Amino acid sequence: MKLARVGIVAAAIVAVAAAAAYIGVQPQQTTSPINSAAPNNGTFAVIPDSDPPRLRDQSLRVEKVIEGLSAPTSMAFVGDDDILVLQKDDGKVRMVKDGRLLETPLLDLDVDSRSERGLLGIAVKGSSVFLYLTENDDGVKNRVYRYDFDGSSLANPVMILDLPGTPGPNHDGGKMTIGPDGFLYIVTGDLNRNGQVQNFKNGPAADYTSAVLKVDSDGRPAANILSGDNLAAYFAYGVRNSFGLDFDPKTGVLWDTENGPADYDEINIVRPGFNSGWERVMGPISRTDAGEDDLVMFEGSHYADPVFSWRQAIGVTDIEFLNSTALGDYSYSLFVGDINNGQLYNFALNKERTDLELGQLTDRVADNQGELEPFILGRGFGGITDIETGPDGLLYILSFDGSIYRLAQ
Repeated sequence: MKLARVGIVAAAIVAVAAAAAYIGVQPQQTTSPINSAAPNNGTFAVIPDSDPPRLRDQSLRVEKVIEGLSAPTSMAFVGDDDILVLQKDDGKVRMVKDGRLLETPLLDLDVDSRSERGLLGIAVKGSSVFLYLTENDDGVKNRVYRYDFDGSSLANPVMILDLPGTPGPNHDGGKMTIGPDGFLYIVTGDLNRNGQVQNFKNGPAADYTSAVLKVDSDGRPAANILSGDNLAAYFAYGVRNSFGLDFDPKTGVLWDTENGPADYDEINIVRPGFNSGWERVMGPISRTDAGEDDLVMFEGSHYADPVFSWRQAIGVTDIEFLNSTALGDYSYSLFVGDINNGQLYNFALNKERTDLELGQLTDRVADNQGELEPFILGRGFGGITDIETGPDGLLYILSFDGSIYRLAQ
């Protein structure tokens, strides 16, 4: 499917203790939750908006707090009112300082921005900032750099991963997050390759595409789940492309979104060794002509259906567990965005946080607008590329049109 956003051409951009033990970490090690029911709104000023996004729940309000960005893809809080924001096409790392967007970027990087390439992903661990970007330096590569961050500047870049970038030019992945175990988790897309990690049994060996990679701060493989050549960094594989990756703050379990072609965008629970099924499977496997025997199943792997699918692909993007009680009934629930429609989706979880509460949607697929409507919380965000819980416990939403919105009560 094609993105209906300017500057992008190709397809858009899971018991509590038991689950945590399963990935080798404890829930207590996850990011500390925000427990204030009436958070301090800090120094962000609400910007007048003649055509604001619309919310189904009138107990919530949406506020524009930042504007003037250019094709932003990802953001990360680095202080109470400080955010680093990446701009896809021009390679600029912008900084929101004390709730205001600084005019001068912290970095101005030379990126290849064709199609879904560009400055794509950010993760922060202490004083280290990790950036995922596409470079054309004697060939197109997707690379991960580690920078030192002192609160106002990014310095001392070290390339920790040199990843494939061709043929592409779409399906580059790029989203990153720090796990509760302190490791760096990175999504890479298939780059239109046909290898074993794309479930072609006679294809080339694993090459760090179609993956959720787990590495340390120096880029060294840290998953060690699958048996086979070049698989030590693979936490999961069989991923077509993804713009969303987040850990449940209550369980420490990883979830992602995954983009289908013209149909079956997905929400997945990404347990260690997960094979998402691409290129044989998108959506529930029962809706395809494939069986698990048709997949490339490395020792240590498993296949699982998505917990939710959109029958018609909507360009699913980021996924975020609200790690906060600041929005009342939405505490610790799941938020997802899309690029094609600018819609914000919200899903409740079951008591054990092992599944979504989907009501009468027993087949887990929203086949039409009627089945999808109960999960749409907001409209008119202009193409969502990132969603984050702020230090104030509120939900911040990054729009590809150049704004940051905030949900509050």
